[in-house]
Parts: sequence; structure tokens; C-alpha cells
Amino acid sequence: MNEVKEKKKIGLTTQIFIALIMGAILGIVLHVAASDVEFVQNVLINGVFYVIGQGFIRLMQMLVVPLVFCSLICGATAIGDSKTLGKVGIKIIGFYILTTMMAVAVALGIGLLIRPGIGLDMSQVQQVETGIEGGQSVSFAETILNIIPKNPIGALANGEMLQVIVFALIIGIIAAWAGAGLLPVAVICCVVVLIAEWFL
Repeated sequence: MNEVKEKKKIGLTTQIFIALIMGAILGIVLHVAASDVEFVQNVLINGVFYVIGQGFIRLMQMLVVPLVFCSLICGATAIGDSKTLGKVGIKIIGFYILTTMMAVAVALGIGLLIRPGIGLDMSQVQQVETGIEGGQSVSFAETILNIIPKNPIGALANGEMLQVIVFALIIGIIAAWAGAGLLPVAVICCVVVLIAEWFL
């Protein structure tokens, strides 16, 4: 039997983890073995690797807002039913708030665990006034109102994700209520988002 066994393709997640481990190993090797070499520091680390790494991160940041906005509009338009759409919208906002709280909790936990800045001589640190008075708190009502964007284009340009989610759901609900005739409106909104992201 001449059966041709197809090689299993490595999944994208596996490739990302392999690249992550290889990058960490390469970084450790360069730091230990060639930290004093001028070519490695100026050309490789601060040149090639820095440009490629920062370029990749900026490409990801460029795609976040348009991807979320267009996905929510298309999803809300496809659902159609207002009751189901309302439940999905509440779940999306709740999930976003929950993941944000989890990220803050993890960051605070890691900060308490590793205690960055221990042993730092604060007398040598220059103090700069930020203009923000300590102890200011925002009321719950103000927090809820801040979810609703005063300027949707400004929210899109500044990457205010919670405001972008609310705005996208509103556009999606309107498009769903009006039927497929407003689908071009969703496309126009997506184009506006891209322009806001790239030029504002």
C-alpha cells in the first residue's frame, strides 16, 4: 500500500509560542555573550530587531479598533432580533469590563509579588508635577456616562474601546432594525473608522 501520509501542519498558536521561546533564547544569548559588542547593540538590537518588533506591534494596534468596530456592526446586523441583540450587547460590554478588571488585578498582583523599584534611591529621582490632584474620584454615574461617546470619531481615533463598542452596537442595532437596506451604512462606517485610525 502506497499511502502518502500528509504531514501535519503546525498550528498558528504553536508557531507563535515557538517564535516566542526562540526570541527569548536569542535575547538571553545576545545579552550574555555579546552585550558589549557595538555591532550587536547598535545594528541588531536597536536597529533590526527594534524596527521589526515595534513595526509588528504598531500593525496590531492599527488593526484593533477597525476589526472590533466592523465585527460588532456586522454581527449586530446579522443577528437582527432586537432582544437577542440586546443580550449580546450586554454580554459584550460585561465581558470587556470583566477582562479589564482581570488585567488590572493581574498587574497589581505581579507588582506586589516582584515589587519593582525596591532599593531605588528616590533622592536621585527628579520629581515632576503632573497637574493631577490626588484623591480625585469619579462617580458611578459619571463612569456610566463616559461609556457614551460625545464624539464617536474622536473615540475611534483615540482608541477608546468601550465607547467604540457602544457606538458600534448602536449602528448595528439601527442597521438591524432597518433591514438589509442599511448594510451599506455599516460599510461606510467601517471606512470612516479606517480613515480616523490612519489620518487623525
